[in-house]
Amino acid sequence: MIGGSRGWRRASVMKARPVAASVLSLALLLMGAGTASASAVAFEVWAEPGAGFGQVYRFILSARHSLDMTMYELGDRRAEADLVADASRGVNVRVLLDEAYHGGSYNEAAYSYLHSRGVHVEWAPSSVIVHQKTITVDDRAALIMTGNLTSEYYATSADFTLEDTKPADVARIVGAFDDDWAGDLSKSWYDVPAHGQEGDLIFSPRSEGALVGLISSAKHTVETSSEEMDSYKVEDALLADARRGVNVEVLMTEDSSWDSAFNELKAGGAHIKLYPYSYNGLYIHAKVIIVDGTTAYVGSINYSTASLVYNRELGLITSNPAVVKPVARAWSRWWAGAPTTY
Repeated sequence: MIGGSRGWRRASVMKARPVAASVLSLALLLMGAGTASASAVAFEVWAEPGAGFGQVYRFILSARHSLDMTMYELGDRRAEADLVADASRGVNVRVLLDEAYHGGSYNEAAYSYLHSRGVHVEWAPSSVIVHQKTITVDDRAALIMTGNLTSEYYATSADFTLEDTKPADVARIVGAFDDDWAGDLSKSWYDVPAHGQEGDLIFSPRSEGALVGLISSAKHTVETSSEEMDSYKVEDALLADARRGVNVEVLMTEDSSWDSAFNELKAGGAHIKLYPYSYNGLYIHAKVIIVDGTTAYVGSINYSTASLVYNRELGLITSNPAVVKPVARAWSRWWAGAPTTY
């Protein structure tokens, strides 16, 4: 499949809702103390539903000079108004929106709103699904999100938003945005810069090796969630772990499209729990891998060939406890609450 979102854009595209675990000192940023804060804390994680998006809005409004946003789906009028407010006070705001698959129709309202109010907004080429969800401000901090800015889903979507203030990570995200803004995404998919694994960051196209490698590195446990299960390489890595005694736990929202993979994983010894698909129930949208309780992946990349091999995506792998601990706590809470054992 080639798209993904609860609104029926599946396969390497998604819906998003963040999770709250801690609130970065955005107040300090707003008061001009951003540099001190960034040097003290490299990461903050928020989990949804629960945290609310106030911290994302404050992050947007903290921009003083520049703001870059890459977004698969933008449907949050508060966030859009904040982008306009930034631009109106002289911040150089650049917004890159997905146009591929159903992106053009979904994002048209946001595009028109921003464009008519002086925000620099561009469509990504329709030849590449841009499923990445990131915001950077002033080249000093970045939000890496598993979910989109789509307010209709905030109340029910299980997602993470991660704030990264590591200078090397932020510089790489800004550099990749500059390349995409300048037209690199207009090339044929096999010529789109992969960027690959750069420090903590994992970019798609071609992120498969990094995520499979992380899964395969497990010695004791793998806890993971995704919106899709459509990559035989990921499935094989999870199976191999289970067969050598690793406790593999897979958490998703039920979808008959993945039953074949679930059957194989279960037969190999993996444990699978599901939430029912419902418009008012919890929807597992977060793309997460937690290995041995010490290393975590968080990002936009789904377990599908499209997401791993072709799309523009971004995530992060780290052993920093400021990420691993809150992500593991939220994931364990979702796991404990899942009503169905496959």
